[in-house]
Amino acid sequence: MVTYCIICHLSIKGIDSSYVCPNGHPAHTDCLKEWLLHSSNCPLCREPYSNGLLDKFKDFIKLREDEKLATLDNELKIEELRKMEEVTSKMIFLKFIESIDILISEQEYDYALSRLELHEDANLSNSIEQDILFLKGKINYLRGRYDLAINQLFKLVKEKYNYPDGFSYLGKAYEALGLDDKAKWAYERVN
Repeated sequence: MVTYCIICHLSIKGIDSSYVCPNGHPAHTDCLKEWLLHSSNCPLCREPYSNGLLDKFKDFIKLREDEKLATLDNELKIEELRKMEEVTSKMIFLKFIESIDILISEQEYDYALSRLELHEDANLSNSIEQDILFLKGKINYLRGRYDLAINQLFKLVKEKYNYPDGFSYLGKAYEALGLDDKAKWAYERVN
């Protein structure tokens, strides 16, 4: 009579080592090892395997649990490093924005724009790209290039509708060009 493993459903040949649950359900040794990582009960009848049988596999189970913990620990370290890199990147960007604000206050508009252009090709997050777009629009408004300001700011508010400063400068640029209806539309969206 051929017996079959209750886990993989392949036949258990005479020379294959196998184990049985209290109800006599057979399983290959290797299949049972893997099963015991998830449950100490028979997969078919749910009867618990004997302590003697479980003791035979405790070293294997411990080794696998240690491997799992090491993998989890490694994943946590990688995630922690990723978060640290993200925070560092944000801090560096905030310092960069601070330097752009200083250039704007000193009316060094061309230099500020050239520094912003350096970030245009970088792989930036969406919010950083939006902040750069806002600064470009603001600088172009301040230097009297209302058409460029409108182009950049409209692109910004179209992408991120909840950007009050973007709508504010968009309204100012429309107003400077005498487009009062459009300016009113932009100002209404500041709040």
